[in-house]
Amino acid sequence: MRIHRLIPLLMLLIVLAIATMTTIKHSPIAVDSGTTIAQEADEGDVQDEPREADGVSTFTPTETKEERDCDLYLDAAEVERRAKEEQAGDQSDESREIASASRVPLSFKHVALPLAGGIDHAVAGVATRNSGSGVIRLRGVPTGSTLLGAVLIWGEITNQPFGYPIGFGPTFTPGATFAGNVYGLTQQPCWNPAGIYAGYITNVTSQINLGINGDYQVKGLRSAIANNRCPWTDAACGGPANSLVLSEGATLVVFYTHPCIPINAQVYMHLGPQMFFGGHSVLHWTVAPPILPNMQTVKHSRIGGDGQVTQSFGTVLNPIGNPSCGLRSSPLISDERTWIVNSLGGSIQIKGDGVGLNRDSDWNGDDGEPLNKLWDTHSDVFSNSNFLAVNGGLNYTVRYQSQGDCVVWAAHILGIR
Repeated sequence: MRIHRLIPLLMLLIVLAIATMTTIKHSPIAVDSGTTIAQEADEGDVQDEPREADGVSTFTPTETKEERDCDLYLDAAEVERRAKEEQAGDQSDESREIASASRVPLSFKHVALPLAGGIDHAVAGVATRNSGSGVIRLRGVPTGSTLLGAVLIWGEITNQPFGYPIGFGPTFTPGATFAGNVYGLTQQPCWNPAGIYAGYITNVTSQINLGINGDYQVKGLRSAIANNRCPWTDAACGGPANSLVLSEGATLVVFYTHPCIPINAQVYMHLGPQMFFGGHSVLHWTVAPPILPNMQTVKHSRIGGDGQVTQSFGTVLNPIGNPSCGLRSSPLISDERTWIVNSLGGSIQIKGDGVGLNRDSDWNGDDGEPLNKLWDTHSDVFSNSNFLAVNGGLNYTVRYQSQGDCVVWAAHILGIR
């Protein structure tokens, strides 16, 4: 009888012993600080905390908004007015003040008058991360166009944001040296907290071919790494050190006239830069003069860095992975979208999954194909001007959606024709 009475007690002791062994098996092992095991444990703890690295932020994003005045307005009448003043050398004090204050360094002194038609623009870019150089392949300017002006825009992550000379010109030619000037600064897009993003611009009109379209070499952009390698870890190979300066990319913007373009066509250029990693809206004022109604075409161009949209082993079923050099947008990973919004709040989604005109992202690093090298230049044609001319046509908004991808918009250009 005494043995039977002890059985429950023995069972309880066995259960307690098993529980204790399990606890010991899964509990952390105490180690001295500074040991390899302790460091690995600390690193594991840090990885669970919000952080910014390799162009991505895991901090909870917040919706951000801003407003920008117009940096450049052009139509045929404005170009002719400025050209006449420059050619005559009798610019008024007000005109000189406006020209010197502009962040877009254009001159129309060389332009033949009168213009044969209205104004439009074209853009093309190249990614320059880990190279500092590249070839811009400009296409799409119609035959018979006349060049009005061209600027080169580029960006970098640096701790020394100052102007410096770069090389630019048609491929297989000596090209020329141009002095780049800083047009704006913003937070760096999550690569190296010791730096900031600096945007640069320079006038390169003198090196554009007569036919405008062509391949153009840009070189001399500052870059700590110049071996053209992928910015991220590749399988067992570690990623490059993100030492400053980190070159982002460069975009050529050309303005031209053509007889088939309506004489009252308009171009508005707004410069950033501004970094964001969540939802972001930028309202652009268009009051000089406002957007015209009853024009057939709206073209919008967006320039910036340093988008990334896919991951090394992310899939639809397992959308967790590391950033990679892929170009294809993956909605479950990034879900980046772009809308153009009019002054009454009406919107058209032009990029991203859903009902967008193009389901790919604005920030897919496409300028670096076949690898994602963190620079984007995109143009989209949509709608007609009545969509943006509502309520007087005094402004429009570009609205972005990001899911932790740290992005900098560098410039926006709106064409109405």
